[in-house]
Amino acid sequence: MDEGAFEKLAEQNLARQGEIDRREKVAELRKVKNSKRNNVILLLLLVAVFGGIALWPFSQGDISNNPHEFSQEVDILNRNDPDHPAAWEQADFDLMGQKIWDGNDEFSGTIIHDLNLPGIPIDIAGVTTIPVDVKIVSYRVDGANTGFRLALFPSPCDEMYGQTIESLEDRYKRGNITAMIIGKVYTISFEVPAGKYCLVFEYENPPEIQGFRATIDAEVTPHWNQPLCAPLAAISLILAIFAGIGAHKAGKAWKKVAQPDSPDKKTTEEEVLEQAEEERGTMSETGETSEDGEEDVVESPAEQPDSTPQMDESVQATEPQVTEEPASVAEPEPVAEPEPVAESAPVAESAPAQPVYTDEQLRALGWTDQQIEWQRQAERMQ
Repeated sequence: MDEGAFEKLAEQNLARQGEIDRREKVAELRKVKNSKRNNVILLLLLVAVFGGIALWPFSQGDISNNPHEFSQEVDILNRNDPDHPAAWEQADFDLMGQKIWDGNDEFSGTIIHDLNLPGIPIDIAGVTTIPVDVKIVSYRVDGANTGFRLALFPSPCDEMYGQTIESLEDRYKRGNITAMIIGKVYTISFEVPAGKYCLVFEYENPPEIQGFRATIDAEVTPHWNQPLCAPLAAISLILAIFAGIGAHKAGKAWKKVAQPDSPDKKTTEEEVLEQAEEERGTMSETGETSEDGEEDVVESPAEQPDSTPQMDESVQATEPQVTEEPASVAEPEPVAEPEPVAESAPVAESAPAQPVYTDEQLRALGWTDQQIEWQRQAERMQ
């Protein structure tokens, strides 16, 4: 093999090693890109989970149905008797067991309910405080005033002895001297720190006749999940934004290495022109190599034959003889010797034979099928 073949082999080995390094780097960048993409997906899932928990209402009680609404006191007494034919069914007992009302005993007109608010035990208004919404609806039918007072005592119900609504801070109590409309839902809102509370409702004018028939129904929705989950959702969203930026940069870095020839989208015309330029450059290099070999053979003085005598003889043999009159005979002009002309036949015989490789040898050197086809075309053109 000549020096040019060794240089080509070295270039091909360098190109092959560069391709191997590029593929290894592509694999590493793909792992980084996938990892960052998974981080973005995980953070977005956390945003959805924490956001859903923060907005989900955790209510206690149910004001959608009142089994006592259209019943008289005597009917309620009969239904509370297990031996009576009109006794409550198990579904009715389950419904009444979930309610926050005054229909559980004979002390009508008052609600006492324990309320536990989990959260951060720090009182920072609007940050760690917990919104509490209380919906109430009155079913009082004695015609008395339905004005009421509602309070959240900061202690369990069994520890509030001796405390009164008047002794509480304004943030823990609400009052309404305006009469409530029977059957209409009213919403009262509090914002208190986390802890254990006792919810107390009472009429300004308690019912004079006490019985089992319910006169007030309540539903409590403590939004304790908002101070806990809303900050986590916001933090996860911020982290997801930064993770998305990092994933975008990782994707661009991977694309730059994985697709070095076409980092940007090219038009079909540009791709065709580039391919034509590459083919033209390959053919021109092959043609120059063959022409250089022929010129070396032609210019070699040792192998160039002496064709001057042969040309002289051929000229003399083919020169026509002209017959003229004796009076006008002129001296013949000397015939110019023709310049030596190199014959093309000996050139091909005396040119050093270039090494001819088989397709398998070229593939072993790293040639592609397209390059081999171009080489065969160049050999046929010679």
